[in-house]
Amino acid sequence: MSDFTSSRSFLRQIDLASLDLFVLICEFGSIARAAEHGGMVASAVSKRIAELESLARTPLLLRHARGVRPTPAGQLLLEHARTILLGVEHLRDDLIEYARGVRGLVRLSANASAVEQFLPEHIAVFARLHPDIRIDLRQATSRTVARAVRDHIADLGVCSHSDEAEGLESMPYRRERMVLITPGDHPLVSRQELAYEEALDYAQIGLRDSSIVQEMLDKEARAGRRMLRQRIEVDSLSAMCRMIECGLGVGVMPEGAYQRLGEARRLHAVALSDAWAERSLNLYAIRFADLPAPARHFAAALMQEK
Repeated sequence: MSDFTSSRSFLRQIDLASLDLFVLICEFGSIARAAEHGGMVASAVSKRIAELESLARTPLLLRHARGVRPTPAGQLLLEHARTILLGVEHLRDDLIEYARGVRGLVRLSANASAVEQFLPEHIAVFARLHPDIRIDLRQATSRTVARAVRDHIADLGVCSHSDEAEGLESMPYRRERMVLITPGDHPLVSRQELAYEEALDYAQIGLRDSSIVQEMLDKEARAGRRMLRQRIEVDSLSAMCRMIECGLGVGVMPEGAYQRLGEARRLHAVALSDAWAERSLNLYAIRFADLPAPARHFAAALMQEK
């Protein structure tokens, strides 16, 4: 029987190969298919699962006519196993990089706004000063960025505030102002400023998975008892500019991104008077003092660039 009172005892009884097989079984929904994929016989895989269930003191899989599925305890194990195996993959990559001469890695996740406006220059400055530290940057939505930090997938995150960021430590990184982008010949180009509700008469170009901004736009539409006429969703701010340039609608983006992407296309930016149009981008970590040395150095460098 497993000893849950001792983490070291538990660590010595569980093995990564069994966790990998368990993930495969849950993904395939079949012990036989997982065994085939893993280059093992089904009986050996079943034995590994039996050992995991003995260690967990509870069933992890439900058998049915078409295969298997995880029990509630199995679902919990599956989530932890994926995180553990991802950490092992990061360890493998880090060791490979170390063998190649790279002596540090910063896993950074950031939203599109930070990637399009501020981070490239700051990463470039840091890379010149620290050529032995690699920056692994992944772009995601603000909620996904905060979740990546919370789940130890990223050391640092740069994004706007969301409920997923609750409990994380944060430092202010940059402030940004959202503006409405229109084609150069649009009826709104004569306006210096307007409330977003006034733009609801026109087709909208949305940024796919931009949950925080999208929520605010949806909220404004509901408050005015209007419908958000979102014609097209795109994956990047540059693609949004291209769609607006072609007269397919208007869109909301940070003013700094417009200055980099939209001015050359002869687009026009109108200031938004809504309170939500001014927002902060923050740097997040689970605990800054506990960061690996490369990530601590990078965080300090970002704060010096303010």
